[in-house]
Amino acid sequence: MRYTLLTLFILLCTCVRAQTPNTQGTGGAETTNLATGSEMEEWAGIFEESNVGFLHVYVDPAVDPLETYLFRGVEMGEGEVSQLPQAYFSDLGATEGKFYAAMAVRGIEENLYLVRFQGEEGGRIDQFAIRDEQPIHLKTLAYLRCDDPGTCAQLDSYITDVNLDTDFDLIQISRQDAADTEEERHVYTMPRETREWAETEELDVPWEGIIFYEHPSANRNH
Repeated sequence: MRYTLLTLFILLCTCVRAQTPNTQGTGGAETTNLATGSEMEEWAGIFEESNVGFLHVYVDPAVDPLETYLFRGVEMGEGEVSQLPQAYFSDLGATEGKFYAAMAVRGIEENLYLVRFQGEEGGRIDQFAIRDEQPIHLKTLAYLRCDDPGTCAQLDSYITDVNLDTDFDLIQISRQDAADTEEERHVYTMPRETREWAETEELDVPWEGIIFYEHPSANRNH
């Protein structure tokens, strides 16, 4: 099912959320205990929970039906898409495409939800948490934007516990096109007091294992 930005705006404006969530605080950020039968419980229920230890998050521009792609997900309906924050659609910048409930992974006293968007000009995977009975955007984990064959801007992420403190860290690499020999590298931790990703230079990252997903449309010369 495809959506235009006008359709999404109308859905966002008319969406009604539960008014009395049951929450428990964690250092200023709240984890919502979703009410049985609430819109958010139904929304969260379409994501398959996965136990991960070293998860490579990437966009595959053409998912083969026989391919094992962990982020294939379940296509989201209009009501489920309308729950996503309006600022996310503004940042997405696409005129139409499909949204998929890709995966739910463990966060700090909550699940974190990965939503995959696939449009005509590329794809993207974003991470959300449910706070105060609504999804909030935490981080863009992956994208693949191809203006022309061989000129694909790419972001990949790895979710893993680098320092073995039982909380996940986030490693990201990006490049402007397939011919780039240089890549940007960023590492993030999620402090328990904020539960927001914060960049750090204090982790000893195993960079030899952090590589881009090699996709056919990138037209590698090697």
